[in-house]
Amino acid sequence: MATNNNGAAETVRYKECRRNHAAHLGRQAIDGCSEFSKSGNDGTPEALLCAACGCHRNFHRKEEQPLSRRQELRHYLFRYLSEAAAAGPPPPPPPPRALDHARPNDVRSERLGEEKTEDGTQT
Repeated sequence: MATNNNGAAETVRYKECRRNHAAHLGRQAIDGCSEFSKSGNDGTPEALLCAACGCHRNFHRKEEQPLSRRQELRHYLFRYLSEAAAAGPPPPPPPPRALDHARPNDVRSERLGEEKTEDGTQT
């Protein structure tokens, strides 16, 4: 599966071979290969060669089909879950913080201009 410039997912298939085998003679001759079938595993250079006609994949007509909305959602969900699994489990939450108990001498009076002194009386 691939994505196009708009970000929409689509499937790509390579159809009939369009290589002109008689181009050096100034003529038109195609081999009749109806669909590309790779001759090697993915990621190897042989995967770009057709097992039926021996031509490079670029000689085959590229057919792009947009996915249906359901297939597209399935594709993105699978990709999201794969990335989440590769990232590993989320980190544990931070430990709970102890409550800060205010001491009476540290708390200011709610009324403006009044402060508590060292012995706890207000001025």
